[in-house]
Amino acid sequence: MIPQGMSEDQVLQIINNIANRLAAKFKFGYHELEDMKQQARMFAWEGLENYDGIRPLENFLWTHVRNRLYNFKRNNFGRPDKPCDSCPHFDISFSNSQGYGCKAFDDHEECDLYAGWLTRNTAKRNIMNTAQLELDIKDSNAVADALDKKHIFNLVDKSIPVLQREDWIRFVNNLKLPKIRKDAIAQQVIEILEENGIDTEER
Repeated sequence: MIPQGMSEDQVLQIINNIANRLAAKFKFGYHELEDMKQQARMFAWEGLENYDGIRPLENFLWTHVRNRLYNFKRNNFGRPDKPCDSCPHFDISFSNSQGYGCKAFDDHEECDLYAGWLTRNTAKRNIMNTAQLELDIKDSNAVADALDKKHIFNLVDKSIPVLQREDWIRFVNNLKLPKIRKDAIAQQVIEILEENGIDTEER
């Protein structure tokens, strides 16, 4: 996997440099900067298999990682390219009552293509954003229980190893995850709770 004429340290330095420069541009939802750096490094290592040595490694990996991060964000957070951009009714020089260039609709959401795009992107963004804790402040037992659960969740969330973070995020949001990886996350949670003196039998 290491290109001929290069050392592992040189390749690692290039990969880390690319990850550090691209991660902030593609950070989204609950994916923190370190999560995106890790994702970029993984994409870079996978990209090495396709490196042909024709152009400089850094240029090749930059393009490969940037494209993979773009697709990762698009697939998990939303498509940035609105359907309006390729619509024959859209004219940037045209202005309607809402100030944008659609000659067919006064309201974006009257257009089926735009409304579908908005619905899909909103759903993805809602999954990506951290849910707010809603409490009935009149019920002190419910408040205490909810705060206890939030405390435990935050403890596990901070303790999950970086390599398992994406699976953890999928796990807590009930997203598709192979059984073997779901079981591994469940076991990791139990270990974290036990390490912190929390009785897992009661949870």
